[in-house]
Amino acid sequence: MGVISTSITSLGIAAGLVCVGLFAAGESGCASAERARPQATTSTTSATVNLSRVRRPRPPARYVVPRNAMRVSSSSQLSAALSDGRQEAIVLAPGVYDNSRPFDDREGDRIYASRLGRAVFRAGISIGGNNGPPGALIRGLNFSIRDPRKTLHGDAIHVWGTASGTAVLDTWIDGHGVLDAGLVVHQPNGFVARRIVARRFLGYGVVVDPNDFNFKTRYPYSLRDLTISRVSRRVPGSSNGTAEACLWLGSPGVVQRVSVRGCAISGIWTGTAMRNSRIQDVRIDRAKVGIYIEHFTTATTFQRLRIGPSVTRGVNAEWANPAAGGKPASVDNVIRDAYFRTTHVGVYLDRGTTRTTVRHSVFSGQDWAGIGDFFGVDNDYYDNNFDGIAAGAVPVSHDHDPAGRAKR
Repeated sequence: MGVISTSITSLGIAAGLVCVGLFAAGESGCASAERARPQATTSTTSATVNLSRVRRPRPPARYVVPRNAMRVSSSSQLSAALSDGRQEAIVLAPGVYDNSRPFDDREGDRIYASRLGRAVFRAGISIGGNNGPPGALIRGLNFSIRDPRKTLHGDAIHVWGTASGTAVLDTWIDGHGVLDAGLVVHQPNGFVARRIVARRFLGYGVVVDPNDFNFKTRYPYSLRDLTISRVSRRVPGSSNGTAEACLWLGSPGVVQRVSVRGCAISGIWTGTAMRNSRIQDVRIDRAKVGIYIEHFTTATTFQRLRIGPSVTRGVNAEWANPAAGGKPASVDNVIRDAYFRTTHVGVYLDRGTTRTTVRHSVFSGQDWAGIGDFFGVDNDYYDNNFDGIAAGAVPVSHDHDPAGRAKR
């Protein structure tokens, strides 16, 4: 697909992050997080593999609202509460909350629906600012937005600036195929998401990315129980890899129990400053690529994965792109305890991929190879099962992906 560029800023998703594409150039790269490994472990022989159970995400759940919270029942009352100069808990009565522009939480207010899912938002919300306290929260809300003009940059929920320690819990987000994204977090310090259902967006379901390759934090984000579906441009794939990802991750954190389905390009994208992280208990279907590992994903473990059957490539690791300084996109990552039921390749490690481990995984249905390792550096793959690959396919190929070549 050639060189593409995208970047995510506090003003929305724009251009700038150098990426090199999945398919047209077929170049990619990945890596490995468990390093103290024995020498000469690479093996193309099938082993017996007993996979762990993958836990499914939980739906939004009931909770208890604070006793002494401010009670509001209209859009005007909510706007007034959000701008009264105090950080407080706000409880919303059942009803519809609408505005000509997004609601604005600059004061770290904590917003609850009094009854789960019964406070319906027809406008988005911006959380954060150039100054203000941390610790904002929204819980139990139901975003159903059909007008992008009522959001910040097309995002139903946009977290940025001073909004560290924000939490989004027990929330539904529906973009009706007109919003760019559901939940966009450009301030990931201490961010928490739990039990989120997001669907029908043009670009992204959930984004956590500070748009800073050098970003470091003592307070990694935590995402758990995400159900994301139907992320696509009107012409599927027309973003050329810069968008159409159900889950987009660009900084250190932990992700647990995720289901993504109907992602026009990527189920999960990782890059920017993704390091020392863990992604586990993941189900991905109906996506060209299950997990797309890009510049720069480092020392991250991907485990307990179920990818396919309607997926072309299970994991696609981006190549050492000269435009990114010739550095491998991903270094020291581990892919393990995974079932790849994909049509073309299970895991593809492109040129420059460094110290990537693929182990204790099962490959089924691939028409080219279980694993592709094209000019990788010290990659490992062992204790995998290739019994289910298609006739004519090989367990491991060191060739360049022929599907990538064919689409140049």
